[in-house]
Amino acid sequence: MITQIYPLSGHARPRATADFLKVSTVTLWRWETNKPDFPKSIRLSERVTVYDAAEIRAWLEAKKHN
Repeated sequence: MITQIYPLSGHARPRATADFLKVSTVTLWRWETNKPDFPKSIRLSERVTVYDAAEIRAWLEAKKHN
């Protein structure tokens, strides 16, 4: 199995973001809906949604310090 490194910047797909946060994609969508401080996804096209990797990393770092 090849382990993907989560990017420091740029875009990341929901599956990669969920794997990085160690949650399911369903939890990721739930957090986006229910947690006002969670970064919002970016819709690139009808079938492609991404997250800003730097925003996800910043959110995670802020959670570690709270």
